[in-house]
Amino acid sequence: MHYLDWAATAPPYRDILEAAVGVATERYGNPSSRHGAGRDARALLESARERLGAAIGAAPSSVVFTSGGSEADAIALLSTLVGKGERSVVISELEHPAVYEQARALESLGVRVVRVRPERDGVVSPGRVAEALRPDTAVVAVMAVSNETGAIQPIGRIVEAVRSAAGPRRPFVHCDAVQALGTIGFDARALGVDGAAFSAHKLGGPRGVGALYLSRPISPLVLGGGQEGGMRPGTHNTAGAWAFAEAAARAAASVEARMERARALERRLFDGLRAIPGATPLPEGRLPGDERYSPYIACLSFPGLAGETMTRLLDEAGVAISTGSACSSSKKERRSLDAMGVDRELSFSSIRVSSGRDTSEADIDAFLEAASSAYIRFRV
Repeated sequence: MHYLDWAATAPPYRDILEAAVGVATERYGNPSSRHGAGRDARALLESARERLGAAIGAAPSSVVFTSGGSEADAIALLSTLVGKGERSVVISELEHPAVYEQARALESLGVRVVRVRPERDGVVSPGRVAEALRPDTAVVAVMAVSNETGAIQPIGRIVEAVRSAAGPRRPFVHCDAVQALGTIGFDARALGVDGAAFSAHKLGGPRGVGALYLSRPISPLVLGGGQEGGMRPGTHNTAGAWAFAEAAARAAASVEARMERARALERRLFDGLRAIPGATPLPEGRLPGDERYSPYIACLSFPGLAGETMTRLLDEAGVAISTGSACSSSKKERRSLDAMGVDRELSFSSIRVSSGRDTSEADIDAFLEAASSAYIRFRV
């Protein structure tokens, strides 16, 4: 298989998973226990917290381990509203379902949700976010990298715009950084966000573990044994946290080298795309090397052939791609593209191609050959 669906999940590092099994069996104590086995596990857990903090530009004390990126997003959105009475939330129309659907649930409970549309290039304007603020805005959520188009959001400028417009009210600014860590990199303190969500399996770690960065305290919504400073109760996944930190450290150490390679593969992809009559990148003005986009994610349209059909045809040819977020693959609408004002025929015919650390030129060539063949044969 030529695997080009890294934005959905990254193939795990075999050596990290194998080592994690050893951690789970040898450092099996509960980190909350006070005996030797517990202290041993606690030391390993705190070491993992320190390493992950270094990878995201954060103090260890600001890292909260969770079960994944979705839970980290949910904690940030829900806990910031605890005890606040009537409050509103501002999100972008590009958000991952972990944020977007959570906001819908809040809306059903009476919370006002203000949604900010991106520009036609898929980038959210800091000014638009600032204009969306209300006197009762408690949370602002904008993702770091669009999982649909690869558009890199100006998070630092959005933080500045929100704080300038809100003044002393200072809404909590949260960022889903799942698609940033391990690819373009993410420095939480430099960007000035209050919260950020991360997931291990997106960068070669195990599934079922993630993290929430918190630069300021929020009130926990879910209560229990008080683990993770009370923000995420439940017995720690020590081996998972260790494996996450190991994968994140590897990714952080090679961001620049990987970026150069990813840009080369992006150029190969877009050069090949131009040879397929009718094939269109989305946004339509995107060119290889455009620093507004992550080179790891490309949204492409083949008008006249449904994206779902193209995905199935490529799967039969041994090429794995997707039509967008794996968390909403059963839905036919393309919310992010619609918000950008993309023509419906183009969005209906769109697919997502995403690369990673092991992607080769052969993978890109296989995709181009299979896509061209399928398009010529089945286009209507």
